Amino acid sequence: MHLRTRGTPRGLDYGFINSAPGTRWWDAYSDWIATERPCLLAVAEDGQEHWRVLLSGIPSSRTDSGGRLIYYTLVLEGAYDTAERNEAVVLSLASHLLADLAADEQGRGELSGLLDGLCPAEEVDPLLAAPAEHTADRAALTDRLLTAITALEPVRYETPAEHTGNADRWIAGRAAPGATAAFLTRLSALLSGTERGQAHLLNLVSEAEDVVDLFPGRLAVLVEGGQVGDPAMPFERLPALGSRPLVAAAPAGPRPKAWWRTPTAQASVAALLLLLLLAGVLWISGVLS
Repeated sequence: MHLRTRGTPRGLDYGFINSAPGTRWWDAYSDWIATERPCLLAVAEDGQEHWRVLLSGIPSSRTDSGGRLIYYTLVLEGAYDTAERNEAVVLSLASHLLADLAADEQGRGELSGLLDGLCPAEEVDPLLAAPAEHTADRAALTDRLLTAITALEPVRYETPAEHTGNADRWIAGRAAPGATAAFLTRLSALLSGTERGQAHLLNLVSEAEDVVDLFPGRLAVLVEGGQVGDPAMPFERLPALGSRPLVAAAPAGPRPKAWWRTPTAQASVAALLLLLLLAGVLWISGVLS
């Protein structure tokens, strides 16, 4: 379990304060998530020996020297044949993340309080400033983190009689009836190794078209709704990738959206329109003067 946050001084940017994962595998999903907002990625694909999970955007009560909100990221990895406790830890974290979002649109809740209690500023700042000098402290933090999270009781969700969460590929708003329960059921199957696929809570998607090509296998997606999209979006089945015309067979794993659908492209278009508007105002001002 790897925990990432930042310190209060300007120079103490985001970093892993106990230990760092071997790779930043979640960067491949940057078209679908902004890690400063609540999100979750769970990957358990064929050919992999471990499942991988990221929970991010968990808000802290701490702020940096500029007054900006600080958030936490948790990255977890586990083998399919590990003890059931490991599966229970991830399910508990996921259920609380979703419960906190249901209670507060910023996601401030029990997880925020738990992590803030483990990560006071006077301890975080030295760990980020001189990690090599605090090896024992970083190991102790991991132990406290595991103990605290293991003690969490998972939030229980009831599944309505009618829902489509048992489909191989689906998308729904996190607040849709039965969506959270169906998502956690899929997540449990991925962690236990009974199924392979991906399950995500995404905060940069607003419709099925945004994710239909994200991954070709079993895929469950919740729309977070904090920036774009509708958190109450009803269940929608995603078409099988084979039913869509492809130029060539695509490898497993995330594939980027069409360029014009990415947040970067949309921001560029907005900036261009603003510049054109400004140029028009300046031209009109020059004519009138």
